[in-house]
Amino acid sequence: MTDAPQVNCVRCGLVGTRLAKPPVSGELGRAVYEQICEKCWQEWRAQSVLIVNHYGLQPADPSDRAQLYEFMKEFLTLQI
Repeated sequence: MTDAPQVNCVRCGLVGTRLAKPPVSGELGRAVYEQICEKCWQEWRAQSVLIVNHYGLQPADPSDRAQLYEFMKEFLTLQI
């Protein structure tokens, strides 16, 4: 049994290990931290690489980053 903090993940519907800290700043980061387990976050990380490459996104560009965040919200089924 693990002593790591747990979260009821909205994406997979299971209780899983909570992230150590919000992965991004602001409301979006808090939502991920409060709603998503480590396993689903890692799945998003892998998927985000595919999305960045497919759409040619530049995460340093604010408009591209906003587009990537929209994909993130949809993939993780975040409730914001």
